[in-house]
Amino acid sequence: MITRRCHDRRLFLTPCGAPEKGHSFEDTKNFYGYTIARAVLKYGVGFHAATQMGNHHHLNITDHRGNRPNFKNSVHGNLARGFNARFGRFDSFWSGGGSCDTVTPTDDETLEDLAYTDCNPVAAGLLKWGRLWPGFTTYGWRFGESRTFVRPGKYFDPSNPDNPPAVTLTRARPDIFRDLTDDELSDKLFERCLEIERNIQDTMAKENRRFMGLSKLSKSKWWTRAKSPERRFENVPTVASSQSKLRVQELERNADWRRVYALERDKLRTGALTLLPHGAYMLPTLYNVAVADRPP
Repeated sequence: MITRRCHDRRLFLTPCGAPEKGHSFEDTKNFYGYTIARAVLKYGVGFHAATQMGNHHHLNITDHRGNRPNFKNSVHGNLARGFNARFGRFDSFWSGGGSCDTVTPTDDETLEDLAYTDCNPVAAGLLKWGRLWPGFTTYGWRFGESRTFVRPGKYFDPSNPDNPPAVTLTRARPDIFRDLTDDELSDKLFERCLEIERNIQDTMAKENRRFMGLSKLSKSKWWTRAKSPERRFENVPTVASSQSKLRVQELERNADWRRVYALERDKLRTGALTLLPHGAYMLPTLYNVAVADRPP
């Protein structure tokens, strides 16, 4: 999962966009969808889920070709410049801390991450059901289902071959629960989303809280900031798992990778032959340094 927040928690990604400039809910959703679809097509990642919230977004992908850095640069760079151009602003769009990227070590936790992304508007207390979210969301998409987004009238240069008139975005099935068909996995995800939504609704009712609702949401201003409490000064997670043993194993594996990478990089500095561990990106991309094959 890739999560990135807007600068100062501003609602730059709010689905209602900038009505004063003629931007509707559909315009904003199409701009976000086209930007994601364009990057997915260009860099070959597997696209599993996404939700465009007001002051952040969630993306669930599989990086098949080792292009995650370029994919993120494309998505975040174009979203920032594009929305800034739509708003007529020129300053920072994203929080300076970068994105939070996490991996999940089990099938169940991967499914939970997908459900978390799809149900995020409900978890934030905005709408009672994820299917009502007016911004971009994969809620309700089945695996293998596609949607088409047209090139926005402004920002994306039509003379650039990287900006086709329309791009199709397909919700790819992640490599989990191999015993299930695509339809069975889609149903399993949808059932989990319904369970999460009902649990949140029960909690809201017990606490005598109400969902914001679409009418109030439509009045959100892009220059305002989120008012919910914020957790700060905590470590940024890299592994999402409720099982401490699996989480520790993944963290130890990451630490081993960094150790091997540092040793091979030091060899390279001395002019010796080196073989960087699988997953190295910058040196192989820029200087064609050899990389080990993917481990079995």
